[in-house]
Amino acid sequence: MDRKRPRPPPPTPPPVAASSSSSSSVLDDGDLLREILLRLAHPTFLVRAALVCRRWLRHASDQAFLRRFAGLHPPRLLGFYVDSASLPRPRFVPLPQPPELAAVVRRASFDLGTAGFHFHLCTGIYYCGNGRLLVCHRGGGESTFQLRRPLHPASDGAVISTFRTPPRPLPPNERHARYVLLPEDGGDGVACTVVTLVSSEREVFAKVEKILQAGVWDVAQTSAPIELPAHWRRSLSRGFLVNGKLYMLGTTGYILGLELVSMSLFFIEVPDAVRDDCPESFQLSVKLSQAEKSGLYLIHVEGFKIHVWLHGTDGNSTGNWNLVNTICLREVFGHLVKPSWVSGDSRISLPGSGDNAEFVFLEVDGEVFCMDIISRTVEKVYEMAMKDDFLFEIYPFMMVWPPIFPALIKTHDPE
Repeated sequence: MDRKRPRPPPPTPPPVAASSSSSSSVLDDGDLLREILLRLAHPTFLVRAALVCRRWLRHASDQAFLRRFAGLHPPRLLGFYVDSASLPRPRFVPLPQPPELAAVVRRASFDLGTAGFHFHLCTGIYYCGNGRLLVCHRGGGESTFQLRRPLHPASDGAVISTFRTPPRPLPPNERHARYVLLPEDGGDGVACTVVTLVSSEREVFAKVEKILQAGVWDVAQTSAPIELPAHWRRSLSRGFLVNGKLYMLGTTGYILGLELVSMSLFFIEVPDAVRDDCPESFQLSVKLSQAEKSGLYLIHVEGFKIHVWLHGTDGNSTGNWNLVNTICLREVFGHLVKPSWVSGDSRISLPGSGDNAEFVFLEVDGEVFCMDIISRTVEKVYEMAMKDDFLFEIYPFMMVWPPIFPALIKTHDPE
């Protein structure tokens, strides 16, 4: 008589299934998920993670989380636009990137081509920040401003407005300086603010107009005039907008500011050690940089030293400058130092800088170097084709921050 065999035990779950169950329980933990997301190397990975489901999107786009992520992975410098006398228009120079960001740069459209602007003689950059450029095409008595988004070619190239230059015959001894400002929040539209400084020999006032989404001009506002410092002239450097205040560097030791909400003008004196009786020398050796929370940095090249000053401004001329960093360039450059630098035959200029005074571009004898002020590392990034070329400006192009997250379709999106 055959004996019944004992029933075999149930099979153990395959390792893949057990692993899948364990991973699911881990990723259901919001705190643990955020810690995992913090370890992603680039914002592009963060956007991909947000595509998984709405819960991941909520964690990835949370403002507190994004502040932590930016602290660990600051936005990277993708490259820069160089503007010099020998170039017909500013040219983009990419910097080496890890594979993920190198692919982003390859897909972008950085060329500032003038297709559609056949009668314009020159092209310049008025603003470059957070993935956006404000480009001006001049010619035929007109200035046409165009919004460029190189990383998003599908929404690139919108024309904001065209101005006559000058808008009307100017009275004797009257000068106009125009600043076209994009919204600080980085909105998708083409609305902007136009600030016109009207100055005489003794005073200056500001006229502020807004161009709305449909290209309609809003009613202009005018500030009260204030007295100009002696021999005031604005620098060729573009003004920049920080927390609702426009800062414009002068060439005689002053920064002109405009509070847009209150429509009030004010002056800030630069530190005594920064003043220079030669306007041309001042323009080549000084740059302003916005501080992370409030105030502004002033970066000054003096000989072969860099001094970084911080002004905690509250919107007027009160407050003090504090010297927060001094760097000896001969020590930082190390083996890159050339004999002409030691002999004193070379001069260093400062054509560009990053936000929060994190990095600067330095030009010496036709060679351009990028120096990280925090780590004090330096590398050569560009060389002008002609030694007698004149470098006007360098515009750093950063990775967009915060990243642009997708809108998920609810009907196909599990929590």
